[in-house]
Amino acid sequence: MFDIGFWEILVIALVALIVVGPERLPKLIRVTGLWIGRAQASLHAIKTDISKELRAQELKDALNKTNQTMSDMNQTIHIDERLDEVKKTDPPEEIDKKDG
Repeated sequence: MFDIGFWEILVIALVALIVVGPERLPKLIRVTGLWIGRAQASLHAIKTDISKELRAQELKDALNKTNQTMSDMNQTIHIDERLDEVKKTDPPEEIDKKDG
């Protein structure tokens, strides 16, 4: 999480030992560990929530695209049905221009 190595941890521990003292250092380490654990858990929960929201948005987009395709197909079917109706009707009789 923090990308610190052994030597950095050793320096931090020595400074903490000097500043806090040997009596309170174990308690400080426990409290620090608890806070780091809570921060990691919160970060994990946030990442999970963001992933769920992104997935939900992707599903909504896919659903909208599918609905648009269905609408286009319904319009095409409606046009085809109208065309079939027009084909079934008798064509108007042509007026014989010779008789007129």
